Amino acid sequence: MSERALASTPAGKAGFALPSVLFVVAMVTLVFLVAIEALTGLAAEARRARDGAAFQARALDLEARATFLAATRPLGPAAVLAGDQPGAPPLLALDGRPYAAPGGLALSAQDEAGLINLDTLPRDAEPRLFAALGVASGWQGAMADRFADFVDPRDLKRENGADLSDYAAAGLPPPPKGPLVQRDQLLGLMGWNSLVAAPAWRDFRDNLTADPVSTRVNVNTATPAMLEVIYGLTPAQAALAVARRGQASFFELEDLGRAAGVPLHGDVELSYTVPNGRIALRIADPAGGLTYRSRILLSPDDPARPFSVAEPETARLNGAERAALPAHAPALP
Repeated sequence: MSERALASTPAGKAGFALPSVLFVVAMVTLVFLVAIEALTGLAAEARRARDGAAFQARALDLEARATFLAATRPLGPAAVLAGDQPGAPPLLALDGRPYAAPGGLALSAQDEAGLINLDTLPRDAEPRLFAALGVASGWQGAMADRFADFVDPRDLKRENGADLSDYAAAGLPPPPKGPLVQRDQLLGLMGWNSLVAAPAWRDFRDNLTADPVSTRVNVNTATPAMLEVIYGLTPAQAALAVARRGQASFFELEDLGRAAGVPLHGDVELSYTVPNGRIALRIADPAGGLTYRSRILLSPDDPARPFSVAEPETARLNGAERAALPAHAPALP
C-alpha cells in the first residue's frame, strides 16, 4: 500500500463517520424536542382542566346563591324582590342584565317567559325566527314550514315542509313530531346545517327556550330579539319598549304596544307581565374565557322539591359573548 493510500484512509473513515454522528445527534435532539413539546402540551391541558374545575366550583356556588334568592323571595314583574311589600327593592333582575360577582365573574338571570318559546311559537313568527338566525329570505318560509312539520304530531306535510320519509331519505334522525324539550333539538331540523351558520346559532340561542308546560309571556323581561320575533317589532321599536319599561313596568300587552308605537292586543286568558318560575342562568368568566349555563325551575307548590336545576352546561366564551360583557356592572346583592 502506498503512503498516499495509507494517509488517505483515516480521513475517509472520519469523513464517513461525521455525518452519521451528526444524524444521530439530530435524531436525539428531535426526540427531546418532541418530548418537551408533549410535556408542555400536557402541562397546558392540566392547567386548563384545573382552571375549568375552579370555575365550575365558583359557578355552582353562584348558582346556589341565585337559586336560594329565587326560591325564598317573591317574584316581581321583572325581578326577585327583597320583600312582598309595595315598593320592595329588587334583589336580582330577571331581564338578563349582568351583575359583577366575586372573582371577576359576571352573572345574569333571565326569566324564560321573556324568551322565544319554541313550543308556543306563533305561526306568523316562524319566518321571523329564521330571519333572525340569518337564513336567506328565499328560505325563511320553507324553514317555517319544515319547523311546523317538525313539531306537528299529525301526519301532515306542508307545501315546503318535510315529513318522516324526507328525513329518512336524507339519512337524518326522525323529527320529534311533538313539543320540544330542549332548544338544541332545533339543530335536527332538515336544512339546518346548510342554512344556519354555527356562529349565528351561538349568538342567538340564549334568546330561546323549549318549554311545553309554560304558556306565559312576560313583556317586562322579554329580550329585544323576543320582541322582534314574537311581535314583529323593529330593533328601534324594541329598544324603545325596553327603555320605557325600565321607567315603569308594563301591566298588559297593550302597554308594550303603546310604548313601541304599534297596536297590540292580547288574549284575556293569558298573562303577559309576570315571570313563569323558570330562570335561565348564565355565569361568565371573562378572564378565563368560560361560561356556565343552567335553568332554575321553581315549583313552590311542591314542598318536597320547591326547585330544581336543569341542563347545566359549561363552554368557551365566543367573541360575541365577550364583546357583550360590560366593563362595569352593579355588584350582585
